[in-house]
Amino acid sequence: MRTCPNCGSVQNKVKYVAEPFQVVKCQTCSLVYLGNPPDENLLYEEYYESSDYQPEVYRSNSNVAALAELYAINAQRIAVIKRLKPAGRLLDVGCGRGYFLATAREHGFEVFGIDVSERAIEYAKRSFDVEVAAKTLDELQESSTKFNVITLWHVLEHFIDPFDTLKKIRTLLRENGICLVEVPNLRSLKFMLSKNQWEGGNHPLYHRTFFTSRTLERALLNSGFSQTQRLKLSYHVAGRSAAYEASKKILNVLALDAFLDYAAWK
Repeated sequence: MRTCPNCGSVQNKVKYVAEPFQVVKCQTCSLVYLGNPPDENLLYEEYYESSDYQPEVYRSNSNVAALAELYAINAQRIAVIKRLKPAGRLLDVGCGRGYFLATAREHGFEVFGIDVSERAIEYAKRSFDVEVAAKTLDELQESSTKFNVITLWHVLEHFIDPFDTLKKIRTLLRENGICLVEVPNLRSLKFMLSKNQWEGGNHPLYHRTFFTSRTLERALLNSGFSQTQRLKLSYHVAGRSAAYEASKKILNVLALDAFLDYAAWK
């Protein structure tokens, strides 16, 4: 069982079990993390191959709808970013197949993306002609490149040490630069009503840290960011009922929605 990636404590308690994985809670700082992470060789290549957004399956109505929803979500993300930082150079960490980068470029940002998946990177280059690379944060730190905006959409929870990751990201920001993070919410009503059943990409096979609003904000501040703001992004998507949209907004205000969104300033 590994030590807490936040405080280094060896005192933890098993909180959830999803065989063969044990999700534990640190008894010192309350962070919830995966106590026995698997070997990550080829893991994320398989992750992308199993996702819904493969070009060969766009013919089905369900996947066309999923892609339309993704574009709607990305448009709302960009709208929030532009209110905080209207323009500049944007880095998307864990850019995947480049959908968000394409949207950001359409709105005037100079974009660059990195990802561990070679196949995802090749798709982004081929489909959107965006500047992307299969690079790590360590490799970016070796260059002099700085960014006005760095985004991590459902990425931070995948890192074995998210705190070290945030510190590296801070060094890549220009003065007054901003980092935007979206992660699954461990305290979401949906997760609690499911009686703590893991679904799809949220499974411990892929995630290493499980954040609440409190632990995510603490992670950002402890990593050296000067201030944070929880963003109430509930994502309006065409076709959803008014009642559903209203309930999402309420859950978001209460920090009980499926996702948590934070902005952090250097």
